[in-house]
Amino acid sequence: MNIDYVVFNRREEEAGSPPPLPRKHTRRIRSFPVLTTKEIESIIRKNCGSIEAAECHGKGKNRVYILPEAFNEYKTMVSYGRRSPVNCREQKYIGLGHIFSDGFGGTHIVVVHFIEIPTMNRSSVSAGNLGPNGEANPGLDFLEYYRNEFIEHESSYNTDAFGAVVDPFQEYGASEFVLEGHTHPDLGAFWSGTDRESGAARAAKVPICIFVCDPVRQEMLGAIGKNFEQAKVILFDRINTEEKMSLTDKIVKLTNDCIRLHGLSGNVKSYEGWDGKVRIRINLIVPKDARGSGM
Repeated sequence: MNIDYVVFNRREEEAGSPPPLPRKHTRRIRSFPVLTTKEIESIIRKNCGSIEAAECHGKGKNRVYILPEAFNEYKTMVSYGRRSPVNCREQKYIGLGHIFSDGFGGTHIVVVHFIEIPTMNRSSVSAGNLGPNGEANPGLDFLEYYRNEFIEHESSYNTDAFGAVVDPFQEYGASEFVLEGHTHPDLGAFWSGTDRESGAARAAKVPICIFVCDPVRQEMLGAIGKNFEQAKVILFDRINTEEKMSLTDKIVKLTNDCIRLHGLSGNVKSYEGWDGKVRIRINLIVPKDARGSGM
């Protein structure tokens, strides 16, 4: 502590004057890794297997990329594309992933995993974190647990069922909270006054994505940061039809299916060598009691 400040403060107290106000600390602005849209999309397409940009919503210089496994999680979580008992009332969820800067004032968010928030007191237009009478929601403890559990193990299980990479951005650090969203079941995707107020509070310090989706009409809307800057939402999905799958992907898929069918451990990966030829690597762990059994 500054000695001159302490002495001055003591003299002021002896003279009966109130001590001066503490000095205001300057908040350090967080910086993010810089990647352009082309670089991000190139990394995704190179590592995530046979995929396509299945859907695009919105516009703006900011981007929200939802990777294939996260998109499949999302479609199941909200019964995307139909009415169901799950999505007839509002749902809340968070997205984990990475935040990047484009180097020119824009923000790019990559979502690798979704976790639903166990809400209470739900209706078609709202979902409360607390109970009807303001009582605590024990489900929020599970939300924290599931988040921490995913972050702890994500690097150990970063290969999907097709042998592709789930999250190709792990070199930039562990996943973090990058998206807060909710549904508008069959109401359309728009920002309500409550959405703007709560979203601005959530994104006050970190430029996370505030996200709303009508799962029935398949509409999505994303905004970045407390000022709700427009964002283009790009959803990647796996090309899983037999007509579109390459021969390599078919072999990888069938082999992985075979491994899972027999309850074995291992995975199959495909990669392109320096000579341009595609190679398939099988890593199979066979228990002693299964060897020679004709499985």
